[in-house]
Amino acid sequence: MVSGPTYTYTAIAAPRAIRLIHLHPGYESDPVSVSLETVTLDSVPDYEAISYCWGNAADQRQITCNDATLSITNSLFTGLVAFRRPDQPRILWADAICINQDDLIEKRDQVLLMPEIYSQAKCVLVWLGVSNDPVHGHIPPSIVDSIQEALQMIPEFNPEDASGMITTRQALHEESQRLREQGKPNLLDHDWLPLVALVSRPWFRRKWMIQEISLAKQVLVHSGTEVQFPWMNLAQLLFSMEALDIDRVADLQIDTALNRTRQGKQDDTLMEPVTSGKETKKILDRSVFKFTASLQCAAAIYMVQLFRHAGTLLDGVVVTQLFECTDPRDHIYSLLSLISTGPTIQPDYEATLSDVFHRFAKAMLVEGQSLKVLGLAPNKHVFHKPDPKPTEGLPSWVPDLREIHMNILTGSTVRPQAFHAGGKNKPILSISADERILSCSGRIVDTVKAFSTPMLEMILDDIPEFRENPTIFMETDDPLLERRQRRFARWLDACYTLAFGHHYLARDVPEPQGDLIMSFSRTMLCDIDMMRNRADSESIVKLPQYLEQIFNDVAKGNFDSGNKPTNMSPHLRNVGECVRSFAMSPICVTGSGRLGRIPPFSRAGDLVCVFVGGETPFIIRPTGRETYTIIGECYIDGIMDGEAIEGPSVDGFLHTIDLE
Repeated sequence: MVSGPTYTYTAIAAPRAIRLIHLHPGYESDPVSVSLETVTLDSVPDYEAISYCWGNAADQRQITCNDATLSITNSLFTGLVAFRRPDQPRILWADAICINQDDLIEKRDQVLLMPEIYSQAKCVLVWLGVSNDPVHGHIPPSIVDSIQEALQMIPEFNPEDASGMITTRQALHEESQRLREQGKPNLLDHDWLPLVALVSRPWFRRKWMIQEISLAKQVLVHSGTEVQFPWMNLAQLLFSMEALDIDRVADLQIDTALNRTRQGKQDDTLMEPVTSGKETKKILDRSVFKFTASLQCAAAIYMVQLFRHAGTLLDGVVVTQLFECTDPRDHIYSLLSLISTGPTIQPDYEATLSDVFHRFAKAMLVEGQSLKVLGLAPNKHVFHKPDPKPTEGLPSWVPDLREIHMNILTGSTVRPQAFHAGGKNKPILSISADERILSCSGRIVDTVKAFSTPMLEMILDDIPEFRENPTIFMETDDPLLERRQRRFARWLDACYTLAFGHHYLARDVPEPQGDLIMSFSRTMLCDIDMMRNRADSESIVKLPQYLEQIFNDVAKGNFDSGNKPTNMSPHLRNVGECVRSFAMSPICVTGSGRLGRIPPFSRAGDLVCVFVGGETPFIIRPTGRETYTIIGECYIDGIMDGEAIEGPSVDGFLHTIDLE
């Protein structure tokens, strides 16, 4: 037990000055002792920076700092123990120790220096925690060899080439099947469960780590003292798994482990054995969500690193929505050093959360002269409360970045823009003096007449407790894949029935033909591919074939499991990914007979409007005060290329639409 006076920080007076940790030598069981030294970045000695998760703030450990007592989280404490050398000191930087977290001015100034702190470090040490963690599972030393073996089986590919990706997926699947038949190592039989345990650690969803590893000269990942490997190996593997659909194999292995626990069998593939199968099952259940989220986060890191010199702050915010922050203001602040293009804001930890989100939206709209930020309207979030009242005083046009928004239609600035619903001119907008009203020039062009049963409603019908506890989605006794697939088929049938007036499997009804089936296909895909390009004609034509495959699989009890593999081609699977990515957005019929995809919690009678310079149309709702609430962006077939605002039949008369 460390005792003595509590450590008191001395203010950093010099510009560009930081504190460095001198970690004193010791063995694993010795008390941790450090000294803090203030240096300038212009004359800094060699040091290493630690990237870690703070962990439970209530789980504190004491260390000796400059002969006084300093409390830190157990997460950082275990990292210091692991990184400590037995015979010589080690110079480190870790934010919880090197920054006085109670001094908001210092915190702001140090955040501005973080790009240099991490880029000047000779190495960034990623600390995932101890290897045998009772909450997050066991990471075996064999994970290092497992990563290398998987990488050797993955071909090179161009993630920007949508059609080429389909070909690569097909070739990879065929090659894996051939190797399996020959009894050779292959991706289908590779043991992915240790990797699932690895990436389920909370560090992979911590937003600050994007900056910490993107700016580093070298990154080494550590779990305990037994596991150490270069970050780039893991990053390449995780991105490849997401891009090439290899993650499905890992999902199937998780499902196999889940089924074993449902049958009362002990399974220690992801962790050390525990006392009850129920406890094992809960950890496996959490792993499904964490693994999927971590893979998507890995893809987001790749995108940030690839495009950070060309993308805007809004691009960064959109692509990193799945990451988590202890302080929600860091959803913006953690990205500031990575962005060099477009409008920005300054970190200010004395500002309220509402003020920070306001400043962000205003900068994107006014300085950026772009309506892209409206794609993050609050009701795009599937679990947002149905009544779209402002959160913490936010008007509807200012996004609440604490929430994970749905897969948005608005594209990034680094790729060609897919839609021009509001034409190709700059938006015409202004913000009121009290910053409550956003006024945009545009036109109300249609109404929402009817829409299909939303996917969320189907989930709540199956599992009513899901809204309050999303993890309960994984805690029923039904086979996971079967439950998902049957519900997805019901949702597809609801969409089909709204569009054509009868169920997909209705007898003695001719199949729809011509423009209507093409409009339905474009609408189900939102007329884009997974790379946010306009959908190619082959994908649109194949949508009916995809529906047939899904309904046939469900009818035959083929739920895409390891025991009953689907024969769906990679191209059809790619079509399916596009459809599923917008599954929470209901299909609608407008008053003019158009088909569309609208945000969750839209209502019959909501209005479809197009703003000058907007990529997509938007759903808005009258407030009764001659203003409107924005519900979210939408896809309306037939008006995505400026037809409603600059076509030959348009009278040219625009309105000012006030959003509050």
